[in-house]
Amino acid sequence: MNLLLLRPPRYLWPFNSDASAFWPPLGLLCIAAAARRELPDTQVEVWDCPGNRWGWRTLERKLAAAQIDVLGMGEEAVSAHEALRAARLVKRLHPQCTVVAGGVYFPYAIEETLGSGCVDVIVRGEGEDTFVELLCHMDDTGSWGAIPGIAFRDAAGHVVVTPPRRLIADLDTLPWPAYDLIDLQRYGRGSRNHRALVSIEHSRGCVDSCSFCILWKHMGQSVNGNGDVRPHVRTKSAARSFDEVFRLYRDYGRRTFGWVDPTFNALPAWSDEWAERMLASELVSPGGEPRTLHTAWLRADGIVRDERLGILEKLARAGLRQAVIGLERDDAAGLAALGKHHNGAEICREAIAILREKYPQVYIIGTLIFGLPGDTWADLGRLMAWQDRLGPDYCLIMPLTPNPGTVTARTLAPLRGHGIDGDLAHYNFHTPVCATEALDLPALRGMYWRTLLRPSWRRVSWALRTTVLERDARKRRVSLSLLRHSTSIATECLLGTLLQTKSAQTDCYSRRPAWYDT
Repeated sequence: MNLLLLRPPRYLWPFNSDASAFWPPLGLLCIAAAARRELPDTQVEVWDCPGNRWGWRTLERKLAAAQIDVLGMGEEAVSAHEALRAARLVKRLHPQCTVVAGGVYFPYAIEETLGSGCVDVIVRGEGEDTFVELLCHMDDTGSWGAIPGIAFRDAAGHVVVTPPRRLIADLDTLPWPAYDLIDLQRYGRGSRNHRALVSIEHSRGCVDSCSFCILWKHMGQSVNGNGDVRPHVRTKSAARSFDEVFRLYRDYGRRTFGWVDPTFNALPAWSDEWAERMLASELVSPGGEPRTLHTAWLRADGIVRDERLGILEKLARAGLRQAVIGLERDDAAGLAALGKHHNGAEICREAIAILREKYPQVYIIGTLIFGLPGDTWADLGRLMAWQDRLGPDYCLIMPLTPNPGTVTARTLAPLRGHGIDGDLAHYNFHTPVCATEALDLPALRGMYWRTLLRPSWRRVSWALRTTVLERDARKRRVSLSLLRHSTSIATECLLGTLLQTKSAQTDCYSRRPAWYDT
């Protein structure tokens, strides 16, 4: 059997560049490793078009020359259309190929995906065990109904959704991701801020159930087998996680580790032991300088807790250099609407103050969510004033985005076609796709120039502090890069407002890479 796992060409998130836009496709590498271990006679390949800078013409040429029995793909909502385009291409070139779709979009759009005519089966939730079992029964479609965790059409054309599969209890039993199936040297090669980049995970799931997030649900624990899920976190052991970091450093020359965990600091016991192992190893020099750099998503309440326990100091010494913190809102009503708990304004203030005052080597990125149903320009102004007071190194304004499968999508579903942009290619967490009661979509486009281009002493002082007065060279470079990208977006937004359009159509701020059609 010839198995191809594919990440097709796609547009870039607006803050990324052609040179350093993509992390290695960790999900595909985990699936590849499981298939290779359990089915050693299967020929497994992983093609990462963005990492290789392969455009659509290159991909078509390579697909035509390949032998493919099974195609596997996993995507987010914003890039699902690219995967379906690739699936149609594969079906045209290899009509007998079975196309399997997974990731965090297709399992939550089953009818649309199976109705596309180019996807044969969907893997739902955690993929390793389900995908391997499906491969074992690839030629016996009549047995698919007994495989937990999939969706497909039966012989009569009816959609069949099998019960969810049990989560993998011990993540240490997972094989080493198949990093050898891609050229890791390509990742971070052109980046000064994230050089020798690799993606890595130690945990799956989350401690919270935010209404705008699909990750906690995708890796959550089934309650009743009927779609209800509760948050649940599992982790590899600290020893296994340290071993992965060390081997990637030693054997692949990786220096920047992008942790993809929804909440890196969910479990203090893991953080403490992992940091201790890092500090006792050659990954920290005798003089105390870390030889690796780590960037991760952290919860504010976890930061406060870990500082009290003495763990945060160890993480910083072990190489934590970038913390992305979901601030989201300063108002209790907004946080309640977003389903975010134990993470109020005071906790966020305390977490950022701890990092700024005690760990200035850590670059702090905050995120705000604007565009809740009742939001007005006054709310945006209040949120921006709040983040100015908090003082992160940078803050991203993220429009409320109803990705399929989320509580937000279900809540806003009745509005589809009346204030919600249905083009999922715009769901990049930067393009406004939901109108509010006071602001339509064209008006919401103005949030970028309103916040980034309007004269403000606070904004000028922030720019001076982060790009001129900052002593840490890496932090200064990151700030300059983010400022350059955000100013470009804000300028595009202002020009669109001036030249335009009373149309309800939004612009998509995702950028088309130079190699996209090559």
